[in-house]
Amino acid sequence: SGGHNPKVLSSITPMISKVSDNGSVLSISFGCVWSFGGASVFNIDVSDSSSFGVTESMFAGDSSPVNKEDDGYDFYQSNNIVSMDIVSLPKNIFYNSGDILSSGTMAVPSALSLAPDRLSMHGSWSVTHDGEPATNDFPNNQILVAICRQSGLLEVYANDDIAGVALVKDPSEGLSIWQAQGCSHGASVLGQSGEHPRRPGMHEVDAAEIRFFISGPSLTLGKVVANEEKDAWMLRSLCILVDTSLGDLQLYSGSRRLNRSLEFSRVPLSCVARSSEEAARHFIKLRRKGIVTSTPHSDFRPNRLHRFCDISGEDGLFAATARPLWFVSERGAPTVVSHKSRHVSPAGGRPVPVSGFCTTMPHIFQNANKGFVTLHERIGRIGSQRLTLFNGLWDVFSTHGLLPGGGICVQKVPFGVTVRAIEFIDDASISSPSRPVYALLISREIEADQSDLNDDGMDAEERKHIKEEKEAASIRKQVEADLGGFDVEQEWVEEIEREECFDVDTSIGLAPSIPTRQFEVWLVDAASQWTVLDKYQLCDFEHATALKVLFLTDVVEDSDEPPKKSLFVAVGTGRIERDGEDIASKGRILLFNLKKKKHQKDKRSMTLELHLKHEKDITIGPVTSLSSLRSEDIFRVAVGAGAEVTVEQWGSGKLVQVGFYHAHMQVQNISLFKTFFLLSDAYDALHFLVWRESDKSLTLLAKDYEPTQVFAAGMISRGGAMSFVCHDDRQNIQFLQYAPTDVAARGGNKLVCRADFHLGSQTTSLNSHWAQSSLLFNSCTVSSTLASLKQQDSLFGRLDDDQRFAVNFGTTDGSFVSIIPLSEPTYWRLTALQSVMSNALESNAALSHRAWRLYRRSTRRGGCRTNDRKKGVIDADLVMKFVDLPLPEQEDLTSSIGSTVGLVMDNLLELSCAGSVV
Repeated sequence: SGGHNPKVLSSITPMISKVSDNGSVLSISFGCVWSFGGASVFNIDVSDSSSFGVTESMFAGDSSPVNKEDDGYDFYQSNNIVSMDIVSLPKNIFYNSGDILSSGTMAVPSALSLAPDRLSMHGSWSVTHDGEPATNDFPNNQILVAICRQSGLLEVYANDDIAGVALVKDPSEGLSIWQAQGCSHGASVLGQSGEHPRRPGMHEVDAAEIRFFISGPSLTLGKVVANEEKDAWMLRSLCILVDTSLGDLQLYSGSRRLNRSLEFSRVPLSCVARSSEEAARHFIKLRRKGIVTSTPHSDFRPNRLHRFCDISGEDGLFAATARPLWFVSERGAPTVVSHKSRHVSPAGGRPVPVSGFCTTMPHIFQNANKGFVTLHERIGRIGSQRLTLFNGLWDVFSTHGLLPGGGICVQKVPFGVTVRAIEFIDDASISSPSRPVYALLISREIEADQSDLNDDGMDAEERKHIKEEKEAASIRKQVEADLGGFDVEQEWVEEIEREECFDVDTSIGLAPSIPTRQFEVWLVDAASQWTVLDKYQLCDFEHATALKVLFLTDVVEDSDEPPKKSLFVAVGTGRIERDGEDIASKGRILLFNLKKKKHQKDKRSMTLELHLKHEKDITIGPVTSLSSLRSEDIFRVAVGAGAEVTVEQWGSGKLVQVGFYHAHMQVQNISLFKTFFLLSDAYDALHFLVWRESDKSLTLLAKDYEPTQVFAAGMISRGGAMSFVCHDDRQNIQFLQYAPTDVAARGGNKLVCRADFHLGSQTTSLNSHWAQSSLLFNSCTVSSTLASLKQQDSLFGRLDDDQRFAVNFGTTDGSFVSIIPLSEPTYWRLTALQSVMSNALESNAALSHRAWRLYRRSTRRGGCRTNDRKKGVIDADLVMKFVDLPLPEQEDLTSSIGSTVGLVMDNLLELSCAGSVV
């Protein structure tokens, strides 16, 4: 180029081929972006096998270089080209109805069944005059060139229109077929409206990379569209992904409005894709220690956005950014799934964890011809890499796979029964990550046969004689009770028999079968498509209520040998008598151990079976909770039954009670932390207990005196501070703390309420998980990545934010929630952001967001009182909307609270990483 515009390559687009009717390649096109602000499109003619020709079409940027130090310099007034993409799409995509193509033919209209709010069926599927579907093949497509300028202008050109133009000097020349303003600024809509959206005032941001792609089911190219593929067309969407210079990802989905004009609407992802500040600090530590060196600045930027086609039958895009993501389709709507790698190095050592991605597999990989290959940074020496071959994403795109959002995928496992509880068997000799084994508590609906009531096998005289004997015995007992002065009502109830309640008149009909439940304990191998290894069926009229996989220490009195621990599957049940609930229900504890045996068909393989080791009757009520208690290296089981909490010790082949505590109403659940008990009473709030090994006693430390009906309880902690989470019948969540020195603790025997929140959904279980750091988020083997991180930084884990435990739970309406403890600066920053966002953003149906999240008091206590509400909870549903706002609006919100966009985005990134369970 000469002069002041040396051609230094900044980025290069993927190559696109043009195919003839017979399937042969006619030409190959690709684009280059130069560091001086221009771009070039190269077309290589390969139709002649003996020779080939190369033509270049250039796009000009600014006519003269601009000095940033000049007065009046405006970053967004520059026309320099910062990113480019070349894609092959059907000819009718960027044309309105009635537009004339460059070849002089009329544009093919969109499908008649096209929804006005989404560009589904965006390909060449259209209805012709004879009613037959058109073909979907490459020859009907055209090559489009998309360029994005520093000003935020996105232009789309037809490659055939610019093939004979040596230099496109200005966007106003009229060669573009589609333009939009606001690209890389986070605009809500990209379209040809002619309006210029607001530009950022505090940031200089541009599109580092753009990519057009199709998300949805893959189609068979080069063939006539079959009838069964029509639904697949409806689930395909044309999307644009923009990777900004700040590291943010902005996803747009194409749609046609009533005026038939094409526009792209931004898809809210609530996902922060940029690198974290903690990763930057970790890189500085590595550089200070000499583990890594500062890489010299380079104008060239490798591609991070990779289109893929036909991976497990799906098309989409893989973003190899600081947080690797898959952009795929879920029921026709684009969504995002996080990508995690095995034994990946901690974030900070390299700019991106995944440095290579390829989907074109050679024929030698017969089992992975629909798969892909990734190259990621592995643990160990900085710079070492790991090459991984995948045979697809069949788990994500399976028939029972779901993509609910939030970067996770869910796979439904059909058992045909109701799963009441599930526990992972955490023992290396039985279960492993490659072959996980689970214990399940299930119930099935059955029809109980009552044919025995039709005929008891006796004649009328025998029945009459038996009835007279029972009446005489009843009168005799009543006379004895009257003379003795005691009541025989309970004894009389226990002797009620079913035949005394009714008789079956067989002339009218027979006794019908009644629906009932049968409970079973299953042992399941998840690696073998959830094969059931063994079953154990409980007794009739026995309901399984608790399941726990735990270790128990075999304590032998007066023995010098060290006690041994054994793994058990403990099941708690509640038994209801055949004659109904007229008498108190009782319970039972079943202890199963696991035994290995040789497979009947394959003698070389081993299988597992359940073996009933011990059972113990509980007379104080049904068993509702089982927990593992460890004290001084002795493992015991804490049992919640009725209104009692008992501590059972295993020894000499049986369970022996060694401690107890009497609650008020009904033990709903027991959560253990070391030797501390969090007891949730179904009708009398929370109790905080401690187990003392010296005298083997349970002592009450404090309780919540509010009459709360507890549905679930759990614990969260940050550093040395711990709080108790309580979910009640009014769909509220309270956060209580044991603070003996607090004035509100009434001398230390009352749990102090620190915050409250209205969830608006119901749950029955709160589970704890370790809040991950952003340095470990990209790893699916956290233990190995954490060990590598501690080798690089020996001080990691000493801060309070590195020692956080959160709770997660699922709700009855199908949502999944995490509750994370925050540091005080982060909390107050997000509280201010939540306050201004609740006022600045439009709410659903003009309802008050603050009023919806206020704590609901029980009606029996006289309604709500404002001064009793503590609040103190950040609503992530609201603050995470900040991620999907345009950058100018983000600047307005952060400036109003005295913060910056980068600081808020980093807090939201750490929040999303800590809330991730998988």
